[in-house]
Amino acid sequence: MEEHAATGGRAPMGGPELGPMTDTTNTRSDVAAILLAHSRAADRDLFAACRSLTDKQLDRAFAMGPGSIRATLAHNIGAMQVWADAYAGRPRRGWLPDEGPRSLTELERLAEEAHEEWATIAGSHPLDTVLERQRDGKTQRFTRAHIIAHVTTHSVHHRAQMINMLRQLGVSPLPTGSAMSWVTTSLDLAR
Repeated sequence: MEEHAATGGRAPMGGPELGPMTDTTNTRSDVAAILLAHSRAADRDLFAACRSLTDKQLDRAFAMGPGSIRATLAHNIGAMQVWADAYAGRPRRGWLPDEGPRSLTELERLAEEAHEEWATIAGSHPLDTVLERQRDGKTQRFTRAHIIAHVTTHSVHHRAQMINMLRQLGVSPLPTGSAMSWVTTSLDLAR
């Protein structure tokens, strides 16, 4: 993966060397930090809702997304992992869904590790650096900020599918997955 200065020779907003970065502890105004923290909280809620499911229910086929709750969890975690590799400029690891089925406990551990990795790397690289990668014989260009936007919205999309699957399995209460519900119930903004 190659890096290119996105600023066309101008000094980036966050300083001449580093450019803008995210403060992963600032869930008041740093949009990247908010998206990443919400994603982690929403995944925790989703796993809590899945703990009562049997293996048969986790693997029940649905005509959406990767096809089952277990497969969709692995897909989401795998995406977080490989995009973390792209964000950090390191070689891509193997694709988690190709490694075979995992227990819910193992998937939950891998999800937590992926979220911890994102909390660590998000603030350690300039967000405005343009990266390149080859995919299907084409060059793709994007910034690290675009990667964060993709990873978090991709997760929202698939969490919504899994909430729908949980609804069809009769799970109640369902996690909301809503960023605003998370903000109003979990963050103390009175400080």
